[in-house]
Amino acid sequence: MKLYIISNFGNGLEKGEGPYCLIGEDGKAWYGHYCSNIGFAKGDLIMNRPERQKELKEAYGEYEILYLGDDDMTNDELMKRYKEREEKVENNG
Repeated sequence: MKLYIISNFGNGLEKGEGPYCLIGEDGKAWYGHYCSNIGFAKGDLIMNRPERQKELKEAYGEYEILYLGDDDMTNDELMKRYKEREEKVENNG
C-alpha cells in the first residue's frame, strides 16, 4: 500500500508552512499535522510516531511512504479516491 504525504493547501505539492496529511492510495485519510515545512512532515506524521506505524502495519501489512509527486499519483486522483471512499462510508454507515 502506498501512503502519500500531501500538503493540505495549494495543489497538494506545496512545500511551505501549513497543514500536511497522510492519505492512502485507497483514499483513506489517516493523519494530519501543521508543519513549518515539508521537511518535517514525514517525521511529524509517521516516522516519529511508533503508535501510528503500528496502526498502519495492522491495517495494511507492508506500506510505503511517498510524497505526492514522487510517482505518477496526482492530487486530483487521490482526492477522487478520498471522496469515493467518504461517499461509501456515508452510505454504509
